[in-house]
Amino acid sequence: MDIFDQAQELERLDRESALCRARAALYREGPEWINGEPCCRECGDPIPPKRLEALPGVGLCRSCQEERERELQ
Repeated sequence: MDIFDQAQELERLDRESALCRARAALYREGPEWINGEPCCRECGDPIPPKRLEALPGVGLCRSCQEERERELQ
């Protein structure tokens, strides 16, 4: 692998890392409020009060969060 290949690989890794950070930031905004109830920004299902208590400001339900984490791996 020459220096140009290495530079290209570093650029690809940097771009991939930036995309992961951007995707993660989208769901730090908190829940979507539907009819006064905190709901998942992905599927729209209500987020249980215990989850909101444990993770204040969470924007995804547990199943959507787990799916997102699997996608990022």
